[in-house]
Amino acid sequence: MKLSKNFYLFFGIFFTINFIYSLIEIRDTYELFSFPVNIWVYRGYRLFIAVVFIKIYFKMRAIDMTKLNQ
Repeated sequence: MKLSKNFYLFFGIFFTINFIYSLIEIRDTYELFSFPVNIWVYRGYRLFIAVVFIKIYFKMRAIDMTKLNQ
């Protein structure tokens, strides 16, 4: 199943906003998969997921651009 580029862009932006919000929010721990983890582990997880989604979006966009130029 191939997902749309817009799906990856949307979730990349969503996880980026979520990461930024976690920087503003004052907490020592956060629940990740129902386990309490250090807030920096949670922030690293959110940032990693955001980077992966945005990277996939730009990769798919580059492939589409090369198809248009051929």
